[in-house]
Amino acid sequence: MVDSEGQNADRRRLCIRVVRGEPYKVNGHRLTPVARIVSWGKAGATIGTGQVSGWGGGLVHITPLSIMRESADGEQIIPITDTTMAIMRRILFAAVATTLFFTVIRRLMSK
Repeated sequence: MVDSEGQNADRRRLCIRVVRGEPYKVNGHRLTPVARIVSWGKAGATIGTGQVSGWGGGLVHITPLSIMRESADGEQIIPITDTTMAIMRRILFAAVATTLFFTVIRRLMSK
């Protein structure tokens, strides 16, 4: 279940929102950070005669998306690129491709 507007977030397990942070004023510009928040949570409980137990877990991932710069000239959206994540994805792709390549070669050689 996806909650893109924050409605009924208490009943949903997965919630995805784009939020604006607290604006800062720097040198006549108003800078507002924009981020995506992905949260997931699950909980359970057992209440009965002599049986009281409970458990819970959750995950929150915050990804910065952009910075909104407002000035007398107008509004500008400055995107934030995560180069580390892009490099990690390429490394993962290369590792999976190399593994599959050598698996195919090994199976062809064993026939």
